[in-house]
Amino acid sequence: MAILLQLKRKDGLLSFGMLILAMNAVGQYPTSCTGVGSRANSNGMANSCPNVMGTAYASNFVGTVYATVPASSKTGNLRLLYSGANASLKPFAITKVWLTTAGTVIQTAAFGPAAVPAISGGNTQVDYCFYGANLATAGTLSFELTNPETNTVWGICSYDASCNSSCTVVANPAALPVLLSYFRATEAGRTVELEWATEQEENNKGFDIERSTGAGFAFIDYVPSAYPQGNSRIRTNYSFMDIPVPDVQDIQYRLRQLDLDGHSVYSSVAEVKLKATPGIRIHSSGNSVIIDFSGTAPSSHFDIGIYDTQGRRIRRYTIHALSGFVIPDLPGGQLYFVAVKDDTGIQQSARAVYINGNHP
Repeated sequence: MAILLQLKRKDGLLSFGMLILAMNAVGQYPTSCTGVGSRANSNGMANSCPNVMGTAYASNFVGTVYATVPASSKTGNLRLLYSGANASLKPFAITKVWLTTAGTVIQTAAFGPAAVPAISGGNTQVDYCFYGANLATAGTLSFELTNPETNTVWGICSYDASCNSSCTVVANPAALPVLLSYFRATEAGRTVELEWATEQEENNKGFDIERSTGAGFAFIDYVPSAYPQGNSRIRTNYSFMDIPVPDVQDIQYRLRQLDLDGHSVYSSVAEVKLKATPGIRIHSSGNSVIIDFSGTAPSSHFDIGIYDTQGRRIRRYTIHALSGFVIPDLPGGQLYFVAVKDDTGIQQSARAVYINGNHP
């Protein structure tokens, strides 16, 4: 697929003994991939596998969606071993597992929460239980690591599946599917900013932005890949400003990532709740748009913009708030977006209006 989420690490194969973390921070998250200290695929390791009863051991898992897992069907345990002693290390959740050989396969194993990190031999060990099918013993195993407190993907670490102890990190396979490290929507007045990031891109054409106000998702714009060939090995941040937004309270957004070969995949959904603005009402009458300021202070200043369906501003007005303001003589048979900002630049109201061309 197109986008591969890659961790920041040294090039080539790394032994777990060479991965050094900064250990002077309290409650620090891991900053790089580490080695697999040991792996056992059988229930015979139950006594050394924490969280057998599905209880969160690590404090950063408490109250998260990863806090508990099934207490039955345990098939083994995995130990990640970090260099250096750091008992306050805050472990990640393992949220997906891929086995990559000739193609890409998602393993049926699901990992439980981490135990409290333990110090042994000057290293920090983090134990996981896994449930479902045993992990494969051939090919490449890739683990998706997620911050349990923010529910955002931190990265992917890959290992030789034939290794059961002292396993070194290997390069992430190019066959991994599309992953975003995050996708979020932030409300500011009546404007919504979308932000997302990729850690690595393969064959990426770009992103369709889709919006829903309750009646299904609809395309609103397109953001191309930052790279002409669609390939990158560094973190890339993207953003998009949705302005003006529809005159509703709840809006959802999603991304449709497009490959150069025509394949596509959807992101998770980001939702925002917009503040109600009962003091400003917008409606159309004939070839005019009428803005009612009856609920605002008479001395307020406002900036009014009229936009076409391509997002181009075709008219602009700066006014003192009156009981009503009329924008006349708009060409009929078209949809317009009207946005009203206050004197600080914050959007206070916005609405799509259709001018049918019939005078009252």
